[in-house]
Amino acid sequence: MISKTPQFDAALDAILKPLVPHERVCAQCKTAFKIEAEDIEFYRMLRVPPPTLCPLCRKKRRFGHLMRVPKFFKRPCQAPGHAESVVSILPPEAPHHAFDFAYWHSDAWDAAAFGMEYNASEPFFPQFRELFFTVPHVSLDRDPAAVDADYSVGGTASKNVYCSGMVFKSEDVRYCYDSRYSRDLTDCSVVSHSERCYQSVGSWYCNQCLYVVGCSHYIDCSFLYDCKNCSHCFLSSNLRNRFYVFRNQELPEAEYKKRVREFRLSDRDRVNALRNEFEGVMKNALHRSVQTTHVMRSIGDSIAECKQCSFVFKSEKSENIRYGDNLVSARDSMDDLNNVQTERLYEVVVIGWGNENRFSMYLRHSSSLEYCSECLQCSNCFGCVGLKNKQFHIFNVLYAEDEYWERVDELKTAMLARGEYGEFFPSSLGLFPYQSSNAQKEFPLTEAEAKRQGIPWYDEPASDIPTNMRLRRAPGEVPADIKDVTDEILNEAIVCEASGKPFRITKNELEFYRRMNLPLPTKHPWERMQERAKWEHRVWLYPFTCPKCGEQSSSVYTEEEQKQYRIYCEKCYLKEVV
Repeated sequence: MISKTPQFDAALDAILKPLVPHERVCAQCKTAFKIEAEDIEFYRMLRVPPPTLCPLCRKKRRFGHLMRVPKFFKRPCQAPGHAESVVSILPPEAPHHAFDFAYWHSDAWDAAAFGMEYNASEPFFPQFRELFFTVPHVSLDRDPAAVDADYSVGGTASKNVYCSGMVFKSEDVRYCYDSRYSRDLTDCSVVSHSERCYQSVGSWYCNQCLYVVGCSHYIDCSFLYDCKNCSHCFLSSNLRNRFYVFRNQELPEAEYKKRVREFRLSDRDRVNALRNEFEGVMKNALHRSVQTTHVMRSIGDSIAECKQCSFVFKSEKSENIRYGDNLVSARDSMDDLNNVQTERLYEVVVIGWGNENRFSMYLRHSSSLEYCSECLQCSNCFGCVGLKNKQFHIFNVLYAEDEYWERVDELKTAMLARGEYGEFFPSSLGLFPYQSSNAQKEFPLTEAEAKRQGIPWYDEPASDIPTNMRLRRAPGEVPADIKDVTDEILNEAIVCEASGKPFRITKNELEFYRRMNLPLPTKHPWERMQERAKWEHRVWLYPFTCPKCGEQSSSVYTEEEQKQYRIYCEKCYLKEVV
């Protein structure tokens, strides 16, 4: 096959053909990392040079561009003739031009109108940044087919979603992160196929459950860790196929119900005491080094039905992936994040139904795009932003097909010579606010730490609470028992006991607490999500030696946590709990 970019291919071959496994130093964290033989196979298959950053620093960079946590602001809509405020993930101080959701997705404007000429002899990233902050962005990237989901980010085909991120085919979801095929959830993270749950994390196939972590297939349970196929269990861990278990002791049904009633879960003080006890239950439980289900030749955590995957997390039905996260039906890709039904990708973030994309983010139904952002149904584009139904564009400018390939060849060859081609968008460009990204959830930074790394940081406005609204100081001025809460709370705001930020209770939320007989929260939704995050599995692996059999492998628990918890490899774990 005749190359369409002969100069670039010759220059790249000069790098890839003699490449052998070796060790190099990360340009960011300065630690040594290895270029493995398996890495080189991917570089040659995907036609990219080896990276300058270690795998962990590359992951942090990608996560800093993933805007999928439910953190919302109000900012002015900048669409022509508009003056209203819109809900956005972008702080008002961020330099983006933002259009409201309906206008951005309409045919009333064309991102190609913002095209600019590039200069191949000048550095690429500063030129791309200029284009990026000239082209308008959608104020909130959510599913156009979602119903009553104005305060949601990401997700697919959901209904009645409020202050949540990554909600897939779910209904009646509030203050949740990554909920799938579920309904009637509040304050849950990484939950699927579940109903009527509160404060559940990393669990699936659950019904009528409170404060459960790492559980599956259970009904009417509270404060459980790592339990499967259980019902009516309370304050227990490592259970399998059990019923009416209280503090890991099986009881007669009547006695079990009597003891649970005595706790009065409608009272906040009692729930807080139980939460503290539950922390001890989790600490003393047996932990599995990694969670995998029906995998072949794979290394990672929270993966199911995957084959030949290495350092892959929270993914399913994927094959031949190296360093990937949150993937569904992906294959033959490396360094990719949040992708669905994709193939042959490298260093990408949020790609839906596409293939052969490199160094790009937020693409839908697109292929053969490089260094592009927020493009829909496009192909063969380079360095573009916000295009829809386009091909053969560079910096949002259309070229004839022959001229397009000639210019791309020139551009990529120059970028490769400068050491730019092969690197994802640097965090220092500030294309998306790190402080509102998934990186801040997984790899949090303070403002001072971000500035030391050259990452832009924006002031965030105070909560938009009417000046004449009554503020209740939590927890003292908030009724401890849900039975003492009147509808007046809907016209008031609660001042978070942790951050001091005010927040409000919605009607649907109040109905949920009453229906589930649960006390009102006294912490801001963002604080509650951050607290749940400590119960989620991490998205990295650490060296691990099983204390039971001595076998060396990897674990999602850090070296310090391995000293604190009782953690077994999968083989030893299954002998103990199944």
